[in-house]
Amino acid sequence: MKKSFLILAALVLTAIGFTACSSEDEKSGTIELPAQPYKADAVRLDFQGNEISYKLDGSEAQYKITELELTESGYYFVRLEKHLTFESKVTRAEDNDYVYLFGMYTKDADGNYKLEGFGVVSITNLGGGKATVKITLQNTDGSSVSVSVNVTPPANNVNEGSTPTENLCKAWKIKNTRVEISGVKAFYQEDGCDINSIFDYIKQHANLTDELSVNQKIESIIFSKNGTFSLVYANGKTDRAEWQWDKPATGNPAVGTLKYTWEFGDMGYSFVDGTASVTIQPVGTPSQLRLYGTAKNGKGETKKVTITVNMI
Repeated sequence: MKKSFLILAALVLTAIGFTACSSEDEKSGTIELPAQPYKADAVRLDFQGNEISYKLDGSEAQYKITELELTESGYYFVRLEKHLTFESKVTRAEDNDYVYLFGMYTKDADGNYKLEGFGVVSITNLGGGKATVKITLQNTDGSSVSVSVNVTPPANNVNEGSTPTENLCKAWKIKNTRVEISGVKAFYQEDGCDINSIFDYIKQHANLTDELSVNQKIESIIFSKNGTFSLVYANGKTDRAEWQWDKPATGNPAVGTLKYTWEFGDMGYSFVDGTASVTIQPVGTPSQLRLYGTAKNGKGETKKVTITVNMI
């Protein structure tokens, strides 16, 4: 992926919103959303030092599984890092070094996790130390292969027991997006979130020189108490970053701030790493997260850019 795409993805990625639960929440001064179906199952596991080889359909490259995450909302993410050459022909999210497999998962009566399009995973001994993970992968000839490894859960960087965290850690659908630039009277607004359209508007009014070569429309964003957030695009790809609370949301409407770090945080752009404000409104009113950044125009002037995305 080119730098410009990652910049815009990071920029829009952190501009989200949330809806509340009921009018009773509004009366009590506390907004509390329904619990997610896999609230107790959310986990992020690091396979570094215990990598498992994986053959990706349509690719000549060799990969190894380095990370597995299960989210509260029923999504899974598997990070694959390449062994040798990278010549992937798949349409999943990818860049020069790694690929993310992702999809929905379910949990059976025996406590095993069935990861759609990947295989079956069981996790035991999950506690203060290492967890034992057994992965059963289906081969193209119908056979299966199982492997067990010990992996270390990374330390969570969010307060998983707080109401703001429980409200945030879900999968959200984008309703509309608004872009404002200092010194420009007109603002840009669209239904959904088309990165190309937003990028073109910023380029036009702030005279940016970066080029965007990928047409991406963001359909949803997934936050997890594991300290991750993920964009899911209309074309079946995903991009990911990390987050933590700066000031957790309190009050009604609940207002707080997040710190976020894009996976490519060394690009030197103000939207890649920073702090964004979130306002969680009671039910019936779209909530927002506003991201404030800067961009220099052709005259060397600094323009303030505000991105607001409403989600339901």
